[in-house]
Amino acid sequence: MVRFGTLAFDGVPRIAVPFRDGSFAPYIDDAVKRGVDIAELRIDEFSKHDTAHVLAEAAKFSALPVLATIRCAAEGGKWSDTDDRRLELYRAVLPHVQAVDVELSSAAILPSVVRDAHALDKPVVISFHDFTGTPDRATLERIALEARAAGADIVKVAGFCTRQADIQTLAAFTLDHAEDGVVVIGMGPIGVCTRVLFPALGSLFTFAALGQGTAPGQLQLAELKQLLGQIYPRAS
Repeated sequence: MVRFGTLAFDGVPRIAVPFRDGSFAPYIDDAVKRGVDIAELRIDEFSKHDTAHVLAEAAKFSALPVLATIRCAAEGGKWSDTDDRRLELYRAVLPHVQAVDVELSSAAILPSVVRDAHALDKPVVISFHDFTGTPDRATLERIALEARAAGADIVKVAGFCTRQADIQTLAAFTLDHAEDGVVVIGMGPIGVCTRVLFPALGSLFTFAALGQGTAPGQLQLAELKQLLGQIYPRAS
């Protein structure tokens, strides 16, 4: 079973909330009280990227399991510096977080991030994001195969849903890989239902927003928590 520190994925829907630095700091204590399970540190969206600042911000989240992400611009992130600098930051933050997320497409740093994380017994989420559409099943299977070969403990796939058939495609993929450790999300208005229902199919965690979200279709934390509590009694 994959764990983020002491957090186990045991069939209870888990909620991750993306945090930037600065403006989101006042929400940390509130997030803990309101049932956030994972803090996703979106380091690419931090106001500063010097190591001291990043580590100081990470230290504020000692009450929550932390998933550190430095999302590249090609997959919806704000990172505009070099791959070398991004790798430096991953290495600096790894001892202070419970897991990291790096894109399958980040070939220049992916092997090093996986190796360094596993050396510290930290799980790695290898992710794929498509903000224009949902890949077909053959493409999703290739993504999963390549991510596992690269060392993924969890494979994350986020596709933009433009029709109901996209939800069905993502649902079938989730069911087929539920035992392997996946996070599957349908982005956009049509995909909102996936954020509530896919945990029932085996997706390990879902995402909510506190304030401004980081992906199209993210529900606010209070709304998602209420819906999950109605559908999954153990989540309330």
